Amino acid sequence: MELRDELLDSLILDNTYIKLEDLDKEEKLEKIIPIVKDMKIVGECRYHVVDVYKHSIYSLKELEEDMRDVSFFRSHLKDKIKLYLEAKVDNKFNRYHILKLGLFLHDAGKPGSKTTDSTGRVHFKGHEVIGEKIGEEIATNLNLSLMAKELLCKYIRNHMILLVLYKTDDMSKERLFKIFDELGDDIIGVMLLGYADIVATRKLLNPNEDMGVIKTYMEYVLTNYIYKYKQN
Repeated sequence: MELRDELLDSLILDNTYIKLEDLDKEEKLEKIIPIVKDMKIVGECRYHVVDVYKHSIYSLKELEEDMRDVSFFRSHLKDKIKLYLEAKVDNKFNRYHILKLGLFLHDAGKPGSKTTDSTGRVHFKGHEVIGEKIGEEIATNLNLSLMAKELLCKYIRNHMILLVLYKTDDMSKERLFKIFDELGDDIIGVMLLGYADIVATRKLLNPNEDMGVIKTYMEYVLTNYIYKYKQN
């Protein structure tokens, strides 16, 4: 109970990623979230130069730093995103708190999905599906509310949407509106998670890369959701 509460209380802190690192150094984190042990030994591949655990910490750090930057969002998005993140999911947590947990767990399915092809290349196909099941189990063990559990699973299951949109460069109204139909307001959290995930990855590959393109994709999706889809 005490360890569980220590983890949950960390979600409310400004620097959750630091607390998670501290819990790990104290050998507490794996006791609360056993999959962390496996997250430390997989993940390195063509696109990732660190293991899943380190990547998840870096991603969480990216999100928290971005959310503290008052100039990060354009004015037409800032208030809408703030309202979304601050909406309560239960008596203790708001969406931002659950988003942070979702970001830390977004690649938890990689250990169970790892395969290596004939060329030696590593793949993690379907890790978001496996990760969703892991997230559900963790949420149950942490005694999260039903709403918090469902939100956590939604974040993990859909965390690759921004990456797929970016790679395919398909931002058609038909495709975006289909995504909006499925996710509703949670497209906001999914985009923020996806952005932090991508940027944390690419910064390690090329620290000097301009991340403006990724941000533009995210903002385009959010603008279309808030000002076109919701206005219909």
